[in-house]
Amino acid sequence: MTQYRMPKRSRVATDEELQQCNPVDGGLPETNGHPPADTLEPGPILTCLADVKPRGVSWLWPGRIPAGRITLLVGRPGEGKSFLTTDAASRVSTGTPWPDGSDCPQGSVILISAEDDPADTIRPRLDAHYADVRRVHLLSAVRRVDGDGHYDRLITLADVDAIEAALEKLPDCKLIVVDPIGSFLGGRTDVHRDNEVRGVLAPIGKLAEKYGPAVLVVAHRRKSAGTVADDMALGSRAFTGIARAVWHLTSDPDNKNRRLLLPGKNNLAHKGNGLAFSIIGEPPRIDWEHDPVGMDADDALAAETQSREKPGPEAEAHDAATVWLRGALTAGPRPAKELKDEWENGQGGSERTLKRAKKSLDVEAYRPDVPGPWWWRLPAKDAGKGANPTEEQQPGPLGPLEKTRWKPTGSVGEESKDAKFQQFGPLDPDRPADELADRPRMVRADAQRLPPWIRRDGA
Repeated sequence: MTQYRMPKRSRVATDEELQQCNPVDGGLPETNGHPPADTLEPGPILTCLADVKPRGVSWLWPGRIPAGRITLLVGRPGEGKSFLTTDAASRVSTGTPWPDGSDCPQGSVILISAEDDPADTIRPRLDAHYADVRRVHLLSAVRRVDGDGHYDRLITLADVDAIEAALEKLPDCKLIVVDPIGSFLGGRTDVHRDNEVRGVLAPIGKLAEKYGPAVLVVAHRRKSAGTVADDMALGSRAFTGIARAVWHLTSDPDNKNRRLLLPGKNNLAHKGNGLAFSIIGEPPRIDWEHDPVGMDADDALAAETQSREKPGPEAEAHDAATVWLRGALTAGPRPAKELKDEWENGQGGSERTLKRAKKSLDVEAYRPDVPGPWWWRLPAKDAGKGANPTEEQQPGPLGPLEKTRWKPTGSVGEESKDAKFQQFGPLDPDRPADELADRPRMVRADAQRLPPWIRRDGA
């Protein structure tokens, strides 16, 4: 029987309209019991959860890396992220159990890597971790066809069709590694814009859900300080938002050769324990520790911040010298040589550190007698009650020289016999020469006056 495709109408066709219809060869398309696509009305798509059959979460690494989902690995450059992904790829390729003893399913691995050379880095590391390299495949480029013919270019995560084609060629693929994510977002994607990052990662998440492999995405850690480890991934928070599990790799604050793999967020399981490892051998490989680490990523971030803010030995010595010198001068001025000898011989400190403390406290150096030894005293604002004599009680900056009492009289012979100098500050041998050069110079008060018998016209 010949079937006819009718235009969509809300009434029954007449015989005349039936005669105008074109026959369809082979009949109407099979719809598998559903209405044809051209009869679907636009609107919301609702799914009743009573019709959804529940299932458990599938895991590549139980409790740590879910299958069919995106997992984020965050760490600074040089902390061993690529070693960790190599270890994971090697275990998947051979079915070797995970470091905590849990089972690892065997399958193929797709590496999307940009920072390491396949010949001198990736392959030697895989061999050092005893990988079955027949199951590990590098996806670095995609071949396209345009009007001029074929051309190859580096792959990005926007090439969803190419990644899906690779998954169809490797139906047993259990793990996809993207290392690092910043190299595969494409030049037009702003890593700081949430919507643009999600626009790239969401299709990859759909592919993982469809074909089943775990997607392990490597991200660099930002340099700025913070208190929440999951906020430290470089770029938008969409990286941690779209990932179902986040792991952080960091150096042990107490042992720089030791690495800590610490849990961040986990939307599919309880937050597990961290693990520790070291990188040993040549070519280098990971050596895991058996005991778990009882801290999470936020704890490690807090410890790292505290370690970074803790003063070093030089700062501690300076603080100690400052406290000692203030105490030594609280009772009043003391000879500089006596203070230096007491600091170097009694406290075991260096003269350089003592002079830095002197500068920090604005300690004043002066000479009560000229010639005579130098003395140190605290500035007036820091001196305790009765600790330092008042300015009137202390000798002037030139020792026994009296203040100038000269009064202009118009005659040189009537001037005081006392030395006449303009006001200037104290000389300090511990201050740099350029500071002393900025002080007022000593100038005789009558230096510009001419004796009355010398005529100004030179006669």
